[in-house]
Amino acid sequence: MDVEKLKHTLFNVNHLCSHIACSRTHVKKLGFENHEQIYTDVHRILNIYICSLIDELIVFEKFVTKEDNFYLTDTFYALTPLLDYIKQFDSIRITRNKLLAHHNRNLKKEFAPWWKELEGKRFASNNEEERMIFSTIKIIHEIFKKRFPQELADVLDEYNKEIDIYESNMKERQNVDSNKDIAPTIEEVQKRMKELHFTFTIMTKK
Repeated sequence: MDVEKLKHTLFNVNHLCSHIACSRTHVKKLGFENHEQIYTDVHRILNIYICSLIDELIVFEKFVTKEDNFYLTDTFYALTPLLDYIKQFDSIRITRNKLLAHHNRNLKKEFAPWWKELEGKRFASNNEEERMIFSTIKIIHEIFKKRFPQELADVLDEYNKEIDIYESNMKERQNVDSNKDIAPTIEEVQKRMKELHFTFTIMTKK
């Protein structure tokens, strides 16, 4: 078995499922009525995460098929109904593509409004159905954690150390003087606007 490829999937599945669960928990505390925009945007991000999770499980399926390992095969066999259930909500993929990643554009970059693309697609029609989607994701996470505990622990230890080094290096970088950095760009834009007799100004200092 190619343990490294397995670890890649474990890391991604763990990361995505953990973020989905955490975001879902915290956005519920905010409440839609008082934080409508934040609530909506978080749920849009969750659509991106869910699509990434589906894609990762498809990668896992190809890995399982190639490896021909009964333990992997049994794991994916158990997961398949959960993956199939999430896939029924085809609005998730359309929302990710047409509303978020490629706003109102198709593969040819033509205008493809999301509200027309979503017509006839399946949504979570009530709170209970929405809860079932997130419960399904939680079960997927639990299966991976219980089936591959040591491999997951190893990859988290390895990659978290690399991430810590990366973040440490980022903090040591010299801070950029933001105003000085953008000033030439703003000056050029203002010059062009003046040439074309625009009747308004941008980024003027008070």
